[in-house]
Amino acid sequence: MGNYQFDRRTFLKSAAGLGALVTLPGLAKRAFADQGEITLLTWETYQDDPWIAEYTEKTGVKIKAVRSGSIDEMFATVQSGAISPDVIYFDTGTANRFKNSGLIAPFDASQVPNRSNIASSMDWEAKATIDGTLYALPYNWGNQPLMYDADATGGEPQSWDALWDPKYAGKVNLFDDGYVVMQMIALKIKAADPFNLTDEEFEACADALRTLRPQVNTIARGFDDALTIYAAGDAVIGYCQNISIVNKLKSLGKNFAYTFPQEGTPTWLDCAVLTERGRRKEVYDFINETLTPTWQARFISTNSNNGVLSPEAAAKAGVSPEALANTNILDQTEDGFWNKMVISKLPEDIDRRVAMWNDFKAGTL
Repeated sequence: MGNYQFDRRTFLKSAAGLGALVTLPGLAKRAFADQGEITLLTWETYQDDPWIAEYTEKTGVKIKAVRSGSIDEMFATVQSGAISPDVIYFDTGTANRFKNSGLIAPFDASQVPNRSNIASSMDWEAKATIDGTLYALPYNWGNQPLMYDADATGGEPQSWDALWDPKYAGKVNLFDDGYVVMQMIALKIKAADPFNLTDEEFEACADALRTLRPQVNTIARGFDDALTIYAAGDAVIGYCQNISIVNKLKSLGKNFAYTFPQEGTPTWLDCAVLTERGRRKEVYDFINETLTPTWQARFISTNSNNGVLSPEAAAKAGVSPEALANTNILDQTEDGFWNKMVISKLPEDIDRRVAMWNDFKAGTL
């Protein structure tokens, strides 16, 4: 078992109001022959070390979890050969980028019978299919809303424009992921298609970033950085990387909330995606285990992730009402919820977007 990180991003292991952790039954320690090793390229909170240890005890299969800090970092790591993973966890909007570079392989969903536990409302197959071939299987979904300190804002902002409000100068926070932040910027300028910008819209994004820079004092390098920044009062409004940050701030007595702006909210569907070396039975078996109601309930309850279960299935599996309230699982049952979400797609030119983001950080835009 391995626990590796590329940056200092460390997730907050608890969130406000979460119920008792869900434990896996029947995991008494047994002796197994070595069944090989699986390398995951994944995120904090997705497969916690104790869960990996339990799975190894149960099956004899060793799991090495390499935890990354951004999509760009994941892509560069695999492309360079620095890591040779069996499974990579990223959103459906990124899949084409990896496929076009020959880094991933088709996914045989018949090897994962627990895919039947994925909520039917997710309509995931179309999103995980490229040119008629399935490449991914959902594990988690979420969004990046607008978060704010209600005491400082005096109410609920309705638009991304709030980040540009002069009264928040030096008090706006963003997280360091150009792939995702540029989606929000494209929505803010009301691009006709936020994933297919024209040259004029690219220039409008550049103008928006230039005027946003004086608003931003610090860019968060992960969940822990964001928590520290907001808790210290160094930011009162920002682009939220994960709603668990809001939940933790609430548990600290801070009056934080999040909202879905009228222009739309970037939304992702993270999936297990295989490399060619990952097309092995023990890899499919591991992915199958992570889609059991028991695993998913613990995944949801422990770290405020949405997982893939329906609200009814999550509750039946033991997710408490308090834990559900700290996710978007119940939100999706509201009329018009998905109309407010903008599902990530492969943009027209990732390199151009990332270069613009890097120029923004360097102050050379």
